[in-house]
Amino acid sequence: MMENRLARVGWRLLPWLLPVTVLVLWEYGGRTSDSIYLPPLSDVLVALREDWVWEGAQDDLLPSLQRFALGYVLGAVLGIAFGLAIGSSRRVAEYTTPTMEFLRALPAVAVLPIAVLLFGLGNGMRISIIAFGVLFPVLVNTIAGARSVRQERVDVARMYGLSRLQVIRRVVLPSAIPMISAGLRVGLPIALIMMVVSELVGGQNGIGFYLTQAQSMFDIAGMFTALLILGILGNVINAAYSWVENRRLHWASHL
Repeated sequence: MMENRLARVGWRLLPWLLPVTVLVLWEYGGRTSDSIYLPPLSDVLVALREDWVWEGAQDDLLPSLQRFALGYVLGAVLGIAFGLAIGSSRRVAEYTTPTMEFLRALPAVAVLPIAVLLFGLGNGMRISIIAFGVLFPVLVNTIAGARSVRQERVDVARMYGLSRLQVIRRVVLPSAIPMISAGLRVGLPIALIMMVVSELVGGQNGIGFYLTQAQSMFDIAGMFTALLILGILGNVINAAYSWVENRRLHWASHL
């Protein structure tokens, strides 16, 4: 019995073995290396406490999270709405596919100068860039999910007199949820990346702005703190989405 408990504890601790080893090697390498580009982990943690506790979180972290949330929601809503329309109608697909494929081939980073011209250097530009990056993963997965709906389900819904919009809402959308969820998950790290990229250009606050400021002042420890925060944010956001997916979308696996 005791051996089984120890085995379970060991399996739970196993995923932490690699990150702990990396952190220990980081501290050791920073202490023993003569390179100024590898500060010890302890120095980075000191900078993290000084720059990001309270004031730093309010000045840079919260604005970044707000832009991230707004851009992600906007891109997700547009991707789901257009994806359901394209995936449910062959005529709409014929009219929109060339334009969609053209826009999908454009990297979100390459659209940044256009967004600056259209929206200036304010939050509108940053939110639009995040939304553009999220849009196409959600759009493509929604189209695939809408097209994978069993035709007999659509036929039965039409036999009961449901309109096209009712069929999309009650039949197509629930059946496409697994694919939509996959697109939403893919869009999360893209939104995080585009959040930082948009803040590198003419920003006045945010994680990307802090990163450029630390670089300009040759604050190596500060640059590493920004990277740590981004890595932690990525893990927290992914864990939160997994929790919501497991709690709220578990029924989708039975479709």
